[in-house]
Amino acid sequence: MKDLNLGIVKNKLNKGLAYLLLIILIATALYVFIYYMLADQIVDLRTLPTGFLIAVIVYILTQLIKRYFQKKMPWYNWLYYLGLIAVVIPLPLFSVQGDWVFTVTRWGSLFLLIPPLIEIIVLSRSKRKVQR
Repeated sequence: MKDLNLGIVKNKLNKGLAYLLLIILIATALYVFIYYMLADQIVDLRTLPTGFLIAVIVYILTQLIKRYFQKKMPWYNWLYYLGLIAVVIPLPLFSVQGDWVFTVTRWGSLFLLIPPLIEIIVLSRSKRKVQR
């Protein structure tokens, strides 16, 4: 009986940690997305503020922590690499001008937001199935 209670507590702790990590991922992804939506000059895409860089680093570290606790990675968790590519694309392109860079960064940064949103939906559905 003691082992069963310990298993329930551990499962609730893992669910709580999963939700906490997902909230961190969503918050940092929203920060990145909003920054790109508000950027109106090419200089804003090349000279990124410290807060933005910290948000990207926190996002990456949170993804790594999440991978450590998850047994297998679903297909949608690999989508965030597209978002990271969108963050990096404008940095080496110093001479590029045009709206395509804004389009790539804005739409590409959404790929940082998609995996945690899908995972929150999956977690909430699995919680409902367990309750029934």
